[in-house]
Amino acid sequence: MENYFGRKPVIIRPIRQAKTVRTTAFFGLRQTQLTGWLGLMAAGFLWAAPALATEEVLQNAPGEEEAPEFYVPPEPTRPYLDAIDRIEEERGPYATELSDLYLGLGEEFLKNGDFEEARDAYHRGVMVVRVNSGPNSPEQTNLLYLIANIETILEEPKQADKILENIRFVNTQFYGEHSPELLPVYERMYEWYHTARPLDLDESKYEDYMRLIDLTDEMKTVSESALGPSHLDTQRAYRRLADAHFQAMRFAVHEEDWIEPRIIVTSDVPYQTIAGFDDMSMREHYTDGRDAFRRYIELLEADPATTPLEHAEALADLGDWSLHFEKYRSARNLYEQAYQVLADSDDYAELVDNYLGSPKPMKFVDIYRVPIEGAPLESEEHRVDVSMTVTRIGDVRYVEILNPPEDMSEDNLKEIKRELQDTPFRPSLKDGKAVTTEGFIWQHVIRTEPPEEIQPEERTS
Repeated sequence: MENYFGRKPVIIRPIRQAKTVRTTAFFGLRQTQLTGWLGLMAAGFLWAAPALATEEVLQNAPGEEEAPEFYVPPEPTRPYLDAIDRIEEERGPYATELSDLYLGLGEEFLKNGDFEEARDAYHRGVMVVRVNSGPNSPEQTNLLYLIANIETILEEPKQADKILENIRFVNTQFYGEHSPELLPVYERMYEWYHTARPLDLDESKYEDYMRLIDLTDEMKTVSESALGPSHLDTQRAYRRLADAHFQAMRFAVHEEDWIEPRIIVTSDVPYQTIAGFDDMSMREHYTDGRDAFRRYIELLEADPATTPLEHAEALADLGDWSLHFEKYRSARNLYEQAYQVLADSDDYAELVDNYLGSPKPMKFVDIYRVPIEGAPLESEEHRVDVSMTVTRIGDVRYVEILNPPEDMSEDNLKEIKRELQDTPFRPSLKDGKAVTTEGFIWQHVIRTEPPEEIQPEERTS
């Protein structure tokens, strides 16, 4: 999996205590060095609306003294701080106008890289909203997301998780646990985790996978209750729940910290026991994910708007799911069902050979990344033709790279061959049956990445 491109030293500015910006927040302060790439995320994380403070409020701030001969413009935060002081003095520390001013103040701090001060400003804005609109008012949601973004930038994932859980709590308390109003809330949370905290086999923890499972399970429950089983959002929620369980199961299989690994073969699912995952949790991920996927297919089949291609694709995806965990018979049956759905349709029969007639890697398999000595600093993609044999159960054999890049070493080539041999391919289907394909040519993408930057403290004389 892709690792970060290395760490660059970034200096966090000391907190400048402002009169109305408290340095104590709900979850306290921590000072942490930022990674280089996380620093670039700040601008992209500004999902909330821009500062809403009106021109009138800012223009009514106390006037500046007569400019000196060499005029030095005030800091961008100065108008906000002056306006906050004036409003607090006239109307109290929780005047409604202050929430907009704290939003604008936090944005100015973010522009300058003052993340802790921005976080404190947003916390103050949340307190103002809660005092005026109630402790569970959804109006605080945008500010809470901004705080979660900053916690992510400061590499405080547990604090970010607490903020997201707070967002979930206040909205369920306000709307009710099964209200359809929660669906946009859950959708935004789902998108936030996939953008700010995407799952990574090498970087994520088991708790991250469980958090996504809990969220998608709640989305499924609310959607089916509020919108009905035939609604597209309900279908999508079941598919997301299945995918979340699949990712958790895949994470468990990926773990290399084995304790007495052993193969357990039952009539239901073969798997290996892995450190930190007992037999029951492994079985639950497999069966719960499979059942959610089957329910997703049932909803598709019952929906008259579903096309044969969509139906066949869902069956083939579940076949991939089964094949990855070595359920060969189930996978083969699902592939053959998908083939038959297309072959029996009036409008899609001609697509069956293009869609299922050639082997293809499962779409969740990541592009292989390999460092190449002497490669340019920027990432590059190389497309190479690979000859292989794909068996009827998806195994890859006899791999040969036909046109490797000139600067690629033999060790790199061997590593890529091993990677491809470990990649499950969806087998080819001929006349509705899975077959072995010899001499199959696959155009493979190899992405080279620059080596990690050596930090000054790591260099030797």
